[in-house]
Order: sequence, then C-alpha cells, then structure tokens
Amino acid sequence: MKHWKGPSYDGEFPTLGYEVVEWAHAYLPSPGDDTKPFVPTDEQYRLVLHWYRIDPASGRFTERRGCIEMAKGWGKSPLAAVLAVCDFAGPARFDGWDADGEPVAKPWGIGDDPPPWVQIAANSEDQSENTYGAIYGLLSARGGTIADTLGIDVGRRVGLYLKGSPKAKLEPVTASAGTREGQRVTFAVLDETHLWTRQSGGIRLAGTIRRNAAKMDGRTLETSNAPMLGVQSVAELTGNAAEANEPGIFYYVRRPSETPQPDWPPDKMLAAIRGVYGDSTWIYPERLLKEVHDPDTDWSDALRFYFNVRSAGSGIAVDPRVWDALFDRREVPAGAYIGIGFDGSFSGDATALIACTPDGYSWPLGIWEKPPDWPQDRPFRIPRLEVRDTVEAAFRKYRVGRMLCDPWKWHTELAEWALEYGDEVVLEFDTSQTKRHAMALDRWRTAIAEKAHTHDGDPRLRAHVTSAHMKKPRVNQTDDGRTLYVLAKGDDGRKIDAAVADVLAYEAAMTMPPEPPPKVSIYETRGLLHLGAPIAPYS
Repeated sequence: MKHWKGPSYDGEFPTLGYEVVEWAHAYLPSPGDDTKPFVPTDEQYRLVLHWYRIDPASGRFTERRGCIEMAKGWGKSPLAAVLAVCDFAGPARFDGWDADGEPVAKPWGIGDDPPPWVQIAANSEDQSENTYGAIYGLLSARGGTIADTLGIDVGRRVGLYLKGSPKAKLEPVTASAGTREGQRVTFAVLDETHLWTRQSGGIRLAGTIRRNAAKMDGRTLETSNAPMLGVQSVAELTGNAAEANEPGIFYYVRRPSETPQPDWPPDKMLAAIRGVYGDSTWIYPERLLKEVHDPDTDWSDALRFYFNVRSAGSGIAVDPRVWDALFDRREVPAGAYIGIGFDGSFSGDATALIACTPDGYSWPLGIWEKPPDWPQDRPFRIPRLEVRDTVEAAFRKYRVGRMLCDPWKWHTELAEWALEYGDEVVLEFDTSQTKRHAMALDRWRTAIAEKAHTHDGDPRLRAHVTSAHMKKPRVNQTDDGRTLYVLAKGDDGRKIDAAVADVLAYEAAMTMPPEPPPKVSIYETRGLLHLGAPIAPYS
C-alpha cells in the first residue's frame, strides 16, 4: 500500500506525531526527573500529533510554522526542547507509507535530505537558556549516556553536533548575532517571541529564519506567553495571522472562557487558573493565585502570565482593541468646521498634522517620519515645505476653528501661520507644560473610554497611539483629586508624535469657539437662501 489507509474514526488524520512521541519516550528523560522516561501530558500529546500532521496525498506537513502561546510555567520550553532534539537526531521526516497505510518517519540527512541544522533562537543570550538549556539538560542527563546513545557531541555549549554527520548542528542564536541569511536551517525554535520586537531585531531575525527554513522544506516553532497588545511583537503578529486564518500556521493557545476581573472571588479566579494550565500537574494553582493577588503584581501582567490573556500592558495609554473599536470611516466635506493638532519635530521623531471635527472624529492630514528602508548613511529631515503646503491646503479646504501646535523647532512656521490665519486660531501648545498636557490627555482618554472620539482607521496613527505610554508628571492630580498623566515613549522607543497631535486635535476641536456662520459676500448670494431666509437681489 502506497497511500494512507484513510480515517478509521471521525477526526483521524495522518501524522508522524506517534513516532515522535514513541522515540522521545524511548530515548529522552523526563525534564523534571531524569530517572524516568519522557512522558507527555495528554494535552502535549495532542499538540504533538497536530504539529506533525501530514497531508495524506503528498506526505508533507500541513503546517509550515507554529506558535505555542500558553501561560507561564505550562511547559513550553521543555516540550520545545524535546521536539528540537527529535528534529536533530530523531524521526522527523516523512518516509512513505507502510503496508498498513500508516506514515513512516525518518531522520534528516537520509537520501536526498540535507543534514539537520537546528537553531534555538532568542532575543538575547540569557533568554536562549530557556530552551537551549533544557536541551543541554536532557542530553547531559544520566552521566551523558543519553547523548552517547544518540551520537550527539555535547562537549561545547556553543553548539551540539552529530558524531556521524559532521555538517549536522544544533545551535543557539540571538537577534544580536548579525545576519543569518542563507543558512540551511531545517528546524528552529523561536523562544519567547512575545519579547521579539522590531526595535530588538526580533522581527528581522524571525523573517530570516523562516526564509532559511522554507528553502529547506523545514519549519519554525514559536513559544510565547500571551503578548502585550500593540507592541507588534513576533508573537502578536503570529497570533493575528493565525486568527485571520492565514494558511499553514499551527497556533496552540488556551484562554479562559471569560476574561478574569480583579474583583473576582478567589474560588472563581482559582478555577480560571486551573482551566488555563490543564493537566500541567507540576503547577500549584494556589501559589499562582497568591502571586496574582500580590500588590506588586500589575493586573495586566497577571492576565498575560497566569491567565494567558493578551492585554495592553502596564502604562499603555490606549488598549489597541479599544482604539480599533472606534473605527468609523466617513467623508468630512469641504468647508467643515474643524480643529487641528500639530506636533512638530526636526529629524529623529515624526511630525504629524491631525484634524478633528466637533463631534470627535479625527483623521491625519499628514504624518511624516523616516521610512523603514531609509539608508542608514543618509540623514533624514522632515520635508518642511511639504508640511507647510499641507497646512495651507487644510485652511483652504476647511474652516479651522483652532489649531494647537507643539512647536519644537517650528517656531518660525508657527509665527507665520498665526500671522496668516489669526493668532486666536493658531495657538502654541507646549506639551512640556505638564499640567496643560495632562488635562488635554485626560479629556482625550475619557472621550476614548466613552466612545466619544472616533477615527478613520489610519494605520500610521494607530501605530503611534498604541505605542504611547503614560507617566505621572510632578503635578499629578486634578482639582478633584484624580491622578493625571502625560504621554511618553515606551522603553522600545517607538514613535508617538501622531498620538500627541491627535490629543491636540481633539483638544482644539473641543475648545474652539462655536461655529460661526459662513462668510458669504452679498454678490455671491444673489438668488440663494442664507440662514433659511431668501436674500433680496442686489439693486
């Protein structure tokens, strides 16, 4: 028989997972007790079967990359370590069908297959120890007899080698290790990808490793805690792609059926923890509950790490999900009465010009920032003439009631605009004046919470808004005792200038004078209606 036997029960599919688990049980020790063999939990067993699922016609894996997004301590790194060793020295490749129509597996390096090249990738050397350290522990167990049996040289912590295949290797890599384009990677674990961001080099490293694996018909597997929303980490982007049903992504995640709340009673919270961790019997849920209730544990962190719920993170100005729910694209007609916010910069930061209607709808008139592909050896400068032209066009098209400007290194233009359009319309708004800034931010965030501020869904504005953090200024309370904050960049340094401009635009729209009647010359109104009454012809 040269093909799959077909399903013998509903939901059955062909997979190399059975052979992988049997091989791991036969050769590898338990991560928690090296005197015992490796035995996956029932949930891990199901996960392995799905990860190694193959197409019944071609024998190729149905999933090209995957992500295990589970709560902290669930067992992601030890399981990934077992799978990495299997792809390095065990049966991880399809080798046809047996006489009973079941799939047969073989190691890499047999026949036309290249030798295995397995990478354990992480954001930093310290983080690479999560999975690579677990691999080293598995192979060094029982006095090194595990490695000897598998023919693996574990003498060097910088990499592992197969004694019978000099070109085979298993190595740790990091985002700081420079370019890795073109390496013949057959399998890679991307560890803790909730920490992999564009700023850390993680986005670039993930893309490089995936391309390298793709050309070898290899695969990549991420491990992650629930990522912080809005950071655009590798884990967040993978989850978004999987939820959008992008083909070929294995995405394993389990969350509570209901998002936990800080005021839940202990028994309900404990039940949610137990549900998330499932049959991870090494976890002590009551101990985790104490950590959740610790006053030094931020609730956002508790959601991500112990309940596996994506959250905006501590200090984020706006939850990306809340911002996305405020999308309301519409056309604002010429002649509409609007407010404008302007946040200017010279080179390193962005410059943004945002418009807002009196009912709180905003959209970008222009956002200028260095393009991602800008050559590193060329200085970038904001195109000031283009910004000036955009301001002029906005005043021609709309009736601007107020324009609030944070004028850093734009004082000359601000003076010219005030002279041209009126110094009661164009006003300086220095965001370094913390109380004024904080009061405007409070108005903006309140409007967002009450769904009174909507927007056109511009992705550049979204990126800046969801990157913005809050910090407490010295004057940190309103007259009624509420805590105030100002916008600030996060540790990742992502741009927030358009978010500042949006705050100023909303402030301008909410504080500008009442809309005046349109100024219409009597010569232009001959025979027309004005304010509901006929105008007598000029004589």
